[in-house]
Amino acid sequence: MTQETQQGKTQRATGVKLSLEIGTRMALTLDGMQQAPESRIAADLVGMVHFEYVILRLPWVPGLRTRLVGGVSTTVRFVSSGDLCGFQSPVLTHIPKPSLLLFLKYPDVIEKVTLRQHKRVQCGLPVQVKSPRGDTNGVIADMSQGGCRMAIDVYGLQDLRQTVAEDVIVLHVPLNAEGPPQAVTCTVRSVSFTANRMQVGLSFTEAESEFWEALENFITTSILLT
Repeated sequence: MTQETQQGKTQRATGVKLSLEIGTRMALTLDGMQQAPESRIAADLVGMVHFEYVILRLPWVPGLRTRLVGGVSTTVRFVSSGDLCGFQSPVLTHIPKPSLLLFLKYPDVIEKVTLRQHKRVQCGLPVQVKSPRGDTNGVIADMSQGGCRMAIDVYGLQDLRQTVAEDVIVLHVPLNAEGPPQAVTCTVRSVSFTANRMQVGLSFTEAESEFWEALENFITTSILLT
C-alpha cells in the first residue's frame, strides 16, 4: 500500500484481529491485473474466521473465476474508523453458489493511513461527477481542504455502483457563485450505500491553483458563518 504523506503516515500492525461489520465495502485487486480503475473489483465482506480466513462476495465479472485459483496473491483495501486500511493475502478457494464467494487467507499484516486531518464544513453543493464508471450529478454534503463527502443517486447506474476505494474521478464544484464550476481530480476513499443512494468519501489530489484558492475562501467563509 502506498504511503500518502499528505494524509498521514503508513502504519503496519501484525497479528491484528479485524473488527469489521458484515457488508463492509472493499476493493480487491488480483496480482498481475492491470493497474487501472476497472482492475479494482468492488467486494463485500460477508464473513470471516479470525486468524484463518476472510470471505468476500464478488460481482460476476467476465473471466474472473478463471483467475481465482489457489495461491494467487490479492490486495484488499477498505476504510475503518477513518483509516484507509489494506492487506495482501493469497486466494484459498472460491465457490460460485449461492453467490460468487472468495475465501482469502486471514491477513498477517494490516497497513493503515489516517485520512482525516482537516476541519470539515457542512454544505449542500451540487456537483458534476465524471468517472471511468460513468458520469452523473451529485451533492457534496461536507468538505474540507483535503476532500469531501458526496451523495449520488445511482438508481439504474449499475457501473457507477461498482465504485471502490482508490478509483479516480473528476468533480466540477461551484465554489464561487459568480464564476464557473472548478474542476478537481479526486481519489475515492470510502463507499457506502443506503438503498439507491451512494455516499462517497473523496480526497482532493490535483487541481489548478484557482480551485485551491476558491476552496480556501469557501471553507473560511463557511467556518466564520457557523
